[in-house]
Amino acid sequence: MPGFDEVAVGDALPAVEQRIEQADLVRYAGASGDFNPLHWEPEFAAKVSPTGGVIAHGMLNMGLVSRVVTAWAGGPERVRSLSASFRAPCPVGSTVTIGGEVVDKDDRARTAILQVWVTLPDGAKVINRRSSRAVVQLD
Repeated sequence: MPGFDEVAVGDALPAVEQRIEQADLVRYAGASGDFNPLHWEPEFAAKVSPTGGVIAHGMLNMGLVSRVVTAWAGGPERVRSLSASFRAPCPVGSTVTIGGEVVDKDDRARTAILQVWVTLPDGAKVINRRSSRAVVQLD
């Protein structure tokens, strides 16, 4: 966990890569109650998905961002806010890269403001860094 005085604007969070498997979608559906067939039924997804196949839940990707931010900040109690702008579908079987960067600090509140993102190997922004943020409390 970085201390407030050790963090500078421009610092990057360690990037994490994760392959999104069908089992991840099943676990997420069970936890969230989101059983939309777009996330598990290939025939249905072929008809309605922008990728022509099964795609991950947007909030599953948000959860991946939350895990990276929480690990960097030192625990969930340090995350003050997290917001995301979803831009591209995430096909099952994709390996995503989750990252973040310190873009501002609030000396008075002792918080760091982060841009956060999830990207596909081709650069498509599943979660767009320009409009996705996290605010974390640092010691």
